[in-house]
Amino acid sequence: MYLDGQKEEFNGINKLGRQFDYSFVVQKDSSVFALVSKSDSISVMLRPKKNTEFKIVRESTGDTVTCAFTIQKLVKPASFTEKYKTENEGKTLIEVPEVYELINIIFALTDYGKTGAIKKGTNYYKIVTDHFMPYNRDAAVKAADSLLKFSPQFFYLHLKMDSYAYVFSGNKIINGGVYDRIAPGEKNELEYYIPLLEKFAEKSGFRAFYKKNLNYYSSLKKDFRDNINTAGMKSWLEKQFPTTKYSAVKVIFSPLVGWNQSASRFEDNGFTEAQAHVNYPFINNEDKKLPADVLKGQRMMIAFTEINHAYLNPEAEKYNKAIGDALNDLSKWITSGKPSSGYDNSLVCFEEYMNYGLVALYYSDIFDKKTFISLNMTIEKNMVDFRGFQRFREFNQELLRLYKNRKTGQTVADLYPAVIEWASK
Repeated sequence: MYLDGQKEEFNGINKLGRQFDYSFVVQKDSSVFALVSKSDSISVMLRPKKNTEFKIVRESTGDTVTCAFTIQKLVKPASFTEKYKTENEGKTLIEVPEVYELINIIFALTDYGKTGAIKKGTNYYKIVTDHFMPYNRDAAVKAADSLLKFSPQFFYLHLKMDSYAYVFSGNKIINGGVYDRIAPGEKNELEYYIPLLEKFAEKSGFRAFYKKNLNYYSSLKKDFRDNINTAGMKSWLEKQFPTTKYSAVKVIFSPLVGWNQSASRFEDNGFTEAQAHVNYPFINNEDKKLPADVLKGQRMMIAFTEINHAYLNPEAEKYNKAIGDALNDLSKWITSGKPSSGYDNSLVCFEEYMNYGLVALYYSDIFDKKTFISLNMTIEKNMVDFRGFQRFREFNQELLRLYKNRKTGQTVADLYPAVIEWASK
């Protein structure tokens, strides 16, 4: 396909469900869109808020897929009013948002929901499936299922995070007036599907379900606030990265999220905000056998490894070229076929090494020596053996050495040149 003469691949046509909808973000009021096959082509003018449909016959599957395309103007991701700034300045907030929970429930009803992306084995999961499984053929579920089959990693991340931009107003789902989008990119990927979500919520009695479970959500948020101590994380990170400040930090989760974590940061009108989208750190029977502080450290890790990106990444970006030179041969730093292979860029690879290196530094400051040694061994084993970051042990030990021997007044940010120099050797 082509948009204003720029070629985009559209080779996943046979993976789509029977309906596929997409909105391109552009700077203009109209764009020329073209679909081209080996034997034919068609082009039309796309305009904002007007869908243009194409019906494409698929010989391999013997059916027809309906594709609807439109365009939208580029806008800034977040707009912080003076009222919002006053209400949120200096706060660390823990949230289980309503529309966010709605999209996660819809995910749980898709084929993708059968994977570890959805947290199973909890009483809450059983309550969710008992209530909502009769609606698993609803149009909203079919649309989500189609998108997740087409590009699971992309659409899971974007639909989930972008749902945070919305709130309920009666039975309607409206933009909350703060965010246009949450996930990286130029547009909110969920916007087109809001009418389907409204119908699903009304038919399934979602709002009553959410209200009925408010005490459960509140108990999870209280446990998170009491035992994960995100405010303490923010304080430590701001001390170690003094040029990076956030007016507010938000931790957003659903009890249905199985393993996915992500982060966003926003700046507007003199206000900065960092968001960590995480899975809740449930405690299983094996966890209960651990010493209390070891368990506490393990539960803190999910939130800390997302919040800290808002601090370590801006610092790393200052040294982009030096990091590229130091990690120019990534085959020595990541492992093919393991999770680390997805960090196939020198900067993001370095940031992930630094991510868990910071965990070790933070734990060395807040836990006793015995607890720290136990937690640090677990971090190094997971990073090297499971995730495939080949040199994490050496990296981590060098970072710890530099941190323990830093000069008075030096911060972690001050240690970046020395760490990068070590990596280059």
